[in-house]
Order: sequence, then structure tokens, then C-alpha cells
Amino acid sequence: LTKKFVQFDTQNPPGKEKELAQYLEEHLRSLGLNTKLLDFLPDRPNLFAEYKVKDKGKNFLFDGHLDTVPVGNISLWTFDPFSGTLKDDKIYGRGAADMKGSIAAFIHALETIMDSGIKLDGNVCILLTSDEEISALGTKIFLKKGYRVDAAIVGEPSCHEVNVAHKGVARWKLKTLGKSTHASTPEEGINAIYKMAKVLNELEKLAKTYSVSSKEHFLLGKPTLNVGTIVGGIKDNIVPDFCEITIDRRLLPGDSVENVEKEFYQILSRLASEDPDLKFELKLYHSHNPAETPINNPFVNLANSCVEKVLRKRSLVKGFQATTEMSHLVEAGIPSIILGAGDIKVAHTVDEYVQVDQLFDCAKIYALILLEYLSSGQGL
Repeated sequence: LTKKFVQFDTQNPPGKEKELAQYLEEHLRSLGLNTKLLDFLPDRPNLFAEYKVKDKGKNFLFDGHLDTVPVGNISLWTFDPFSGTLKDDKIYGRGAADMKGSIAAFIHALETIMDSGIKLDGNVCILLTSDEEISALGTKIFLKKGYRVDAAIVGEPSCHEVNVAHKGVARWKLKTLGKSTHASTPEEGINAIYKMAKVLNELEKLAKTYSVSSKEHFLLGKPTLNVGTIVGGIKDNIVPDFCEITIDRRLLPGDSVENVEKEFYQILSRLASEDPDLKFELKLYHSHNPAETPINNPFVNLANSCVEKVLRKRSLVKGFQATTEMSHLVEAGIPSIILGAGDIKVAHTVDEYVQVDQLFDCAKIYALILLEYLSSGQGL
């Protein structure tokens, strides 16, 4: 299944998830699940599937995404990124780790339970979203449609470690404004790039204060700040009248976008008071909240116990450094964890892969969680 899923090109952008969604809908329906393609973005649906056992009882959700990041320079790949090549017990391809392998593992786990004849005391739902790598709003829209579940696993690559928290992110575009003139008479203009240099110096200082700050989450570490892109000017013989950067700020549980933005404005206002020619525009263009399920939540304990039983070794609860759609679930009051096959360190990289033995272990873990969470008498 993993090899087949990887063979669908779902790079985002542009995000061509529909063909894979339709393939999966047909496959899940053939297993006996109720399926529905949910409207999300034009020609980019979310897929919902349900193994409905009873009208009453708990509802468990596996939450995944169909899209992947772009492959980048394809000439750098050892194998075709859409071949699903199997070599040395690894499946290579874009999305193998993030997160088509985990989707395959969960489907296999559920199919095995169904074939065994074991009766679950509750229902199993699968949500596979589009556009997770950009907007990450598929799960939020799903919940807005009125769907409700009692516990959820987000199948991001976690090396089989139960992750109960993840960082959030907020991104701004910051522009400094100047006055253009001929480069031979720069004194008649205002160089927006020089003004941005002052801002960058202060942002670098701010980033360093985060690294030494006492503010730290016990699972996620410290907040971070990164200036990721910069553009400015239109020609080498013109004094630039604009310069623009993008700022990426990673948020910890308890951080607010408003307070971070206030911090930026304090710095920018101070610089502008020191230099009246420094004009700026700051605009938030993306934000995604951090998330945290209490480490002592019964579902967390159950899942971690299942990991230990399958892997036969002690497992520590961790935090996930990247941002996921788990935040929408937590905000809806749903106990949720991140748990999947593969390593986040190879996601988004050239020659992305997932180990075959991890896929099998992941399927066993998922199956055991379903059996224990949806067994009669398991009053979580």
C-alpha cells in the first residue's frame, strides 16, 4: 500500500490530491467502510471513511494528509520520487515518511481486525485531508461540519514515539519603505535595504534572546525565530524603495500571536523613533496554534503502553517540533497524539524513505490501540 500511495504525485503546490483520494475511497469502500469525499478546496477534497460498528459507543479517529511537499531538484534523487522503490528494506519516495506510510499502516491494521472477526465496542473513523502542507485547515473544516470523535491519532512520522504536544507557527511579511532615485545620487533617496539591515540586526538579537531564555516547554524546548526570505529593489542602479522579509516564529503552548506581534512592534517603533526615515509595514499572513494533550491523559497512557508492548521496550512521551493538524483536535477537546512510522528528520528531504519493519511495527501498534481503546469495559 505504501508503494502504491507514493506513486501518486500529490505535491503541494499545486496539490493534486483528488486522484489519490478517489483511489483510497474505492479501496476503503471495498473493505466495507462507509466513505465520503468532503468538499474542501476546488477539486481537492478531504476523504472521510468510517467502520461503523454501532450507533452508540466511542468514536476513534485516524487523522492523516494526502499531500506532500515538492520534490525539489529531481536530479538529486537516487530513485524516482514517485516510484515507491523498495531497496534494502526501505521504501523511497516523496511522502513515504510524511505520511503515506502511516496511512498504509493504519488501513492494514484496521483491515486485519476486520478480517479476524473481532468485534470492536465502537467505531473507527479515518480522515485524510488535502493541503495540510500549506493551510493545514482540513481537520478544522471537518470538525466544523459537525463530526465528533472521542480520541485521535495524527499519523505524522514519530519513530513510533507518542508525541503529545507540538509547536505552533506564525509568519509575517515585514516591509521597509524608502524613496527611489538614481544610484549616482543616493543622498536624494532613502535606501529601504539599509533600513531593513537595522531591523535584521535587532531580529537576530531577539532570536538569540530566545535561545538563552528561561522560557522553555518540558517537551518542546524554546521558542524560535527565523528570517527565511528577503527581496528588495528592482535594479542595481536604482536606490531601492522597498525591502521585504518573511519572519517565522515558532510558538509554545501558552504563546499568543498577539503578544509576539506586540514584541515586533515595540522593536520597530523604537527603530523608527531613532530614524524618522525608517518606515515599515508588518502583516501577519499565516498562523497555526500549538497543541498539547496532558501527559497523564488516559488515552496517552493507553497508547504509550501499546507501543511498549509491541516494541518490548520502554517508551517515553515526546513533543513534536513541527506543526500539525492535531491543534484543531485539541481545541475541540479531543484527546489526541502524534504517532506514526518514519522519521521526521527524513521528511521533506531528498531520498525520503520509510523502513519496512517500521511499517509493520506501526500497524501492530495501531491495531493494539484500536483493540484496547475500543474493547468493551475500557472505560476511558
